[in-house]
Amino acid sequence: MLEAVRSTLLVAGLVFPGIAAYTALYVTLAAMVLMLAQVRREHLRSPVVYGIFAAVVAVLLSVLLNGASGEDWTALAMVLPFVLALPTAAALAATPPRVFATLCLIGSLCAVVIGLIEIFAFDASRAGGGNNPIHYASLAGMLGMVSLVGVTRRDDPWRFVFLLGPVAAFSTAMLSGSRGPLLADCVMLGFALIVFWPDRRFFLALLAFPVAGILVVAFTGEGQRALILFTGVLSERTQSSDAQRLLMYSAALEMFASSPLWGHGFADFMTTARTLQPIQDFDNLHSDLANFASVAGLLGLVAYVGLVGGPLLALASPAARRDRTLVLLVLLVSSGNATMGLTNAIIGVLPQTTLFILILGYVLARERALAQQAVTP
Repeated sequence: MLEAVRSTLLVAGLVFPGIAAYTALYVTLAAMVLMLAQVRREHLRSPVVYGIFAAVVAVLLSVLLNGASGEDWTALAMVLPFVLALPTAAALAATPPRVFATLCLIGSLCAVVIGLIEIFAFDASRAGGGNNPIHYASLAGMLGMVSLVGVTRRDDPWRFVFLLGPVAAFSTAMLSGSRGPLLADCVMLGFALIVFWPDRRFFLALLAFPVAGILVVAFTGEGQRALILFTGVLSERTQSSDAQRLLMYSAALEMFASSPLWGHGFADFMTTARTLQPIQDFDNLHSDLANFASVAGLLGLVAYVGLVGGPLLALASPAARRDRTLVLLVLLVSSGNATMGLTNAIIGVLPQTTLFILILGYVLARERALAQQAVTP
């Protein structure tokens, strides 16, 4: 039974987000819930878990201080699922990095195939895999870059297969015409290059392959919207969305300044934002940082750091810092979600949140495994 749930969790959570995002998330969340009974007290002893709990408590306090009206509890509902990282860690305790990475790679490549079909067979203007193009590229980008944790040894010739992960990440960003995910892929690639610097052959290949993927897609005439990230901040094709984002971020700053400690609550924060700036009918401010700051003020920023920066706390252990797999994993999950969350919501958008929780669960599983190895004589 447990093995079936574990397999379902891995396959649904890592292979399908780029091609059937919402079906994947429901199955993944159900598998996480089924593993709750496997959580033990020792699973709670982790600085990463402390970060999750700090985030939940901070948001809960902000809800109570804002009056705890019905819709205000939505803010807590957005962060509470991160507790499911604990049963996820219990489920993935015996999962080798190569298996986890291979499933991430398959998921990212499936997303590329779906994107190519949409662009070239159905003449779509932007690939999305049945999802919002930005969300599609965010999911595929994270999967593709995280697949690099499958590179476990310098003398393994099969490690070069995982170069397809970053290629898939950059290709989906181009096919979707999404600048935010493309920027996040660049940031994650930068951290990966630092980690792989000692392995010069892989370092050079890692530098070359994603660039080759970008050039291939660019020469087909696709991805021009994404390339505007490098050719100009504002253009006729992106000026409207950029102007709206600037208005939303300006409103977030004003809202934070007017209620800096516990924010304005979730119930009316977009209504308040529209009274400050002429914002269109969006349901959030298109930035995790802006959302948390305006909804929950300083408490929200504490929660944001606890969730997005929390994985870095795993490196407090010397054993963890010596493990290249864990170092790479926490750098990718924190930097990737932080960068993508600057210009689009990640936390609270169920497919991205579920993938974040799944990878966070594997961080906890790897951290615990290393701690056990360190005390085993």
